[in-house]
Amino acid sequence: MELVLGIDKIMKRHKRGILALGTFDGLHLGHQKVIKSLKRRAQDLRKKSIVLTFDIHPLKTIDPAKCPPLLTPKEEKINLIQDLGIDTLVLTNFDRKFASLSPEKFIRDILVSKLSIREVFVGKNFTYGKGAIGNIAFLRSKAREYGFKVRVIPLVKIGKKAISSTAIRELIRRGTVKKAAKLLGRPYTLYGRIVRGESRGKGLGYPTANIRPHYEMIPSDGVYLGRIRVRGRDWDGLLNIGTQPTFHKRGTRIIEAYIFDFHGRVYGQDIKVGFLEKIRDEIIFKNPEALKAQIERDIARARKILSFT
Repeated sequence: MELVLGIDKIMKRHKRGILALGTFDGLHLGHQKVIKSLKRRAQDLRKKSIVLTFDIHPLKTIDPAKCPPLLTPKEEKINLIQDLGIDTLVLTNFDRKFASLSPEKFIRDILVSKLSIREVFVGKNFTYGKGAIGNIAFLRSKAREYGFKVRVIPLVKIGKKAISSTAIRELIRRGTVKKAAKLLGRPYTLYGRIVRGESRGKGLGYPTANIRPHYEMIPSDGVYLGRIRVRGRDWDGLLNIGTQPTFHKRGTRIIEAYIFDFHGRVYGQDIKVGFLEKIRDEIIFKNPEALKAQIERDIARARKILSFT
């Protein structure tokens, strides 16, 4: 996949392709349907498949106070789109200048002038242009004028509810990570850096890696079964999120990973954790010994779950 960083970097070889447009935060099953439909169509027409998306959530520029926490940082979004087999990804800086484009100017200057697209694929709830006032009806009317086609992909539903990034954020916020994974098509993943903690886990016989996350969408407090990637290898383990109330902390939330069967020093390493299932909520224990006994039960339960997967 060719990565194009910015509209101004679009070259002649990127023109006259088949395009998918969207923010694609989370790249959930609905987003994947749009991109996979684009890819099939591009293959049928023997044209390049192109995805145009943004480096940040548009609300981060338009109205930061209303911007939701990201489900996928830029690097993960790039990797996920690449895994879908797209030819070209145009990653646009959503700055004030881009946000000020009217729907008409967005279509004329970018879709037509810059990209000369043949067809554009969007989701049913797609909006664009200044103030997100551009709608699909206007896009279709301009498509007829400029000579390209618009393909609108229906929303993907699980049961009666449509999959959306908003719904996934709420599930993660509540700690319902197993259900969130069904909507994403994969476990919710968090990236971070391993930093020094207070070594309380080590003192209990279960050393943990303290994680400083790279972005904001953190599941609710509790203990989770996780898939942990560190030093280029995947491990199973437990993820604990909370304020260490047993030790009378109750302040800053801490994310810790206890990696099964892992030995070695990992301070300063990058870490990737996938949330598979919530084991329990955060509990205040009478003493460290009671906490240690619960950790042993958590590990036993986690290994039992893993034995059935």
